[in-house]
Amino acid sequence: MADTEVRDVLARVLIANDGEVLSRLRLSAAEAARVCNVTPRQLIYWTKKGLVKPSADGEHDYDVYAMEKVIRIRQALAKGYSLEKASQLVQRDLSSLQADAKRLDDLAPEDLEGELRRRLERLEERIVLLRRNLPTSLSVARLRRAVAELARLEIMGELRESANGDGGKSLVMRLGRAVDEIEILLREVQAPA
Repeated sequence: MADTEVRDVLARVLIANDGEVLSRLRLSAAEAARVCNVTPRQLIYWTKKGLVKPSADGEHDYDVYAMEKVIRIRQALAKGYSLEKASQLVQRDLSSLQADAKRLDDLAPEDLEGELRRRLERLEERIVLLRRNLPTSLSVARLRRAVAELARLEIMGELRESANGDGGKSLVMRLGRAVDEIEILLREVQAPA
């Protein structure tokens, strides 16, 4: 059996067992940091600050839920948010997802089916819009990558102060906010009538 076939089978098993394997998975700080693309020092610092909680089973073990939070915080940081703001945004998003999951759990089967059907229809509509506007989306993605690269250069001290006195960090944050605004405007323009 090819690796891709094995992975597909494993993915179906992981889903079929209601996530039992995923819920039991625990990684050390070093392993979790590697998986989440952060340094162990960052992960431990975020844990000490209370932004990320290790699994209930161990003080230095991280479950998939903690790792998901770490990845989301890292992504928010890459967009130019401060660590505290990134953590707040991620916590708000995860709380919203949790509330939505609870609401769906409480629905009667026929109501759940209707809700899932409506969501599927909205997703299909978004796919049509994305296909139509893919070049624009790719441009925004390129802008995001450019901002992330500028942030990396600023951290490494390779950006110099601009002619108008802006430092590298200020430039990166301003560009990040500009890309966010462009993305919001694009969503408003592309929203179905």
